[in-house]
Amino acid sequence: MGKLRLLLSAGAMLSLVAGAANAARILGMQGNPATVTGTGLVNQLSGFQQMGSPYTGGQGLEIEPATPWSVPAPGTINMRVNSFVNEFPMYTSFTGMNGAGTPGSNAGNKIQGYGIYGWIRIDLGLDGMTKNGIKYGAYTQIRENNTTAPAGGTLSGATNSGFATNPSVDSLGNTLYVRHANVYIGTDQLGFIKIGTGIAAQTLFETGLNDNFDIGGWISFDGTNIPANMGPVWPWADEGGEYMAARLVYVSPVIAGFDAGIAFAPNNSTPFDGSGCSTGYGGVGCVTQSSSTFAADQGRYRNELGLALRYRNAFGPIGLAVAGIYTTSGKVNAVGPQVYNGENIGDIGASVSVNHVWSIGGNVMFGAFNGNWGLQNKPVGLQTSTTQAVAWEAGTKYTFLQVPLTIGTYYFNYKYQGQPGIPTQRTSQGIDVGAVYGMGPGVVLIAEYAWGQNYQGDYNFLTGATGTSAGNKVTAQVATLGMSVRF
Repeated sequence: MGKLRLLLSAGAMLSLVAGAANAARILGMQGNPATVTGTGLVNQLSGFQQMGSPYTGGQGLEIEPATPWSVPAPGTINMRVNSFVNEFPMYTSFTGMNGAGTPGSNAGNKIQGYGIYGWIRIDLGLDGMTKNGIKYGAYTQIRENNTTAPAGGTLSGATNSGFATNPSVDSLGNTLYVRHANVYIGTDQLGFIKIGTGIAAQTLFETGLNDNFDIGGWISFDGTNIPANMGPVWPWADEGGEYMAARLVYVSPVIAGFDAGIAFAPNNSTPFDGSGCSTGYGGVGCVTQSSSTFAADQGRYRNELGLALRYRNAFGPIGLAVAGIYTTSGKVNAVGPQVYNGENIGDIGASVSVNHVWSIGGNVMFGAFNGNWGLQNKPVGLQTSTTQAVAWEAGTKYTFLQVPLTIGTYYFNYKYQGQPGIPTQRTSQGIDVGAVYGMGPGVVLIAEYAWGQNYQGDYNFLTGATGTSAGNKVTAQVATLGMSVRF
């Protein structure tokens, strides 16, 4: 009977270790002298650092799949449990509303710019090893389904129909669901195969992003706390638009600081969709089909292939990480003029850490894509050429070990097609500034401010109309101060 060990993890759940000699994952709370308890920061003696925020901290093996969090003895299996609860009083504001309005009229709408924002995560993992040294395991993440109204609530004109009249009724629509689910098998010498969701090559190897402190900035706020047409679009693959598709992934062993990965997704379905369809052939919503009689299905990719190469090493107090990723795909063959391109995306990122307390990094993403991992329209209407998307991000973070306190900031700028059929390009940009203070094991206080903007000439973000100079620019901002508790 295998030995079962329960590992309760606090603070950060991730560490990056370079070179073959340091290939095993080290859990910061297991006595690593470089760990700062509670700040969400794990510093490894190799010079690398990876910060887990209340948003990203529990993602676990989907980020670093090559070796388990915990290394089991031959013939045993370890169980991992991570849970965290986050609650944040928050203020939001954005342009474009129609004023405060008056009772009994449709003069405008006013959104209450302050409230309480929070969420939970439950992470479960198994890491096992056969008696002949083959490692295997599984990881799943459970989240809550936040809703703003109970099922069936609608708003028709000025009539409030079906919305909750008290918080208790509203909570009936809040359920638990599985966000990530994957399994892995392999060895440190041969590499690892993973199957499931949450394991895109882009997610596993993306380097230089600085959205993994405080709440996460625009990866967390966009479309959640700010209306989707107001907040800037964060295009990188650590946002769920890409990593939720089910995949088969191979990650190589680390050799002289280098490792590589290859990932294949037959389509954009999740593991829960399987290989069949809930609708008849050609029905919209049949995400596994390769051809369709509905033109709307052209906007889905198929046969996505991701290739990644990464280098990590330490040079005295300096840690260096560089990665390049290429993604290509086909698309569903649907009726009508073929108005979408398949994916053709490059990603290059780098990160440098100094003395285990300061890091600076950046990332550039470019190619044929639109929005958050959406397919790009071919030239239509007034567009004379296919718009190439370019997104870049740069940021830094620093930890005061004696406090302990981590402060950080980043800026990103994303130029892309946006609304097709008009001769202008859309720009999303945003800034995030935050601080994380470690009060004690498993508990942090977080302060954060984020500002973002969308702009596209000839497009009205408020109404969706084109060919107009009204509503071409919208701006949003968020400020929050709260607490995250994890074990």
